[in-house]
Amino acid sequence: MNASTARALFVGLLVAVWVWLSGQARLRVEVWPGIVALACYLAAGGGVSGLQKTVIGTLSGVVWVLVADAVRVAVGGTSIVAALIAGGMAVGIILVARVPFLGFVAGAFAGAGVAWGLRVNTFQEGIQVGIALVVGALVGFLAERLAGAVAARRA
Repeated sequence: MNASTARALFVGLLVAVWVWLSGQARLRVEVWPGIVALACYLAAGGGVSGLQKTVIGTLSGVVWVLVADAVRVAVGGTSIVAALIAGGMAVGIILVARVPFLGFVAGAFAGAGVAWGLRVNTFQEGIQVGIALVVGALVGFLAERLAGAVAARRA
């Protein structure tokens, strides 16, 4: 079995375990945001670098949504104000990518999209979403490591 097939099988196994555990053990960790983070991990190239990019990127997106919501509440106003704040958030995500460790723009937008989709507006909700995003990235990392261990055993 090649490394790509092994990684695919381990990703599938770990996702299946996560879905089962979330139903059986009533874990309060959403699966679908983790799947988004898993995709980001794979898009970031995997490995330790991909894990770092994914975790930092997706969590920064959650922070952007929390900040944008706090500004929206503080300013109040109409839907046009909320739209302008959201646009400002998008500009900020892209401009902050100049900072090397915040350079994974796709991860930041994915994290922001998840947080926005779940209507995250409190720090506690942000932490819950953040945990799901980190678990998703770790699923990819763990699957890759397990696939590498299997490939090394066969060699």
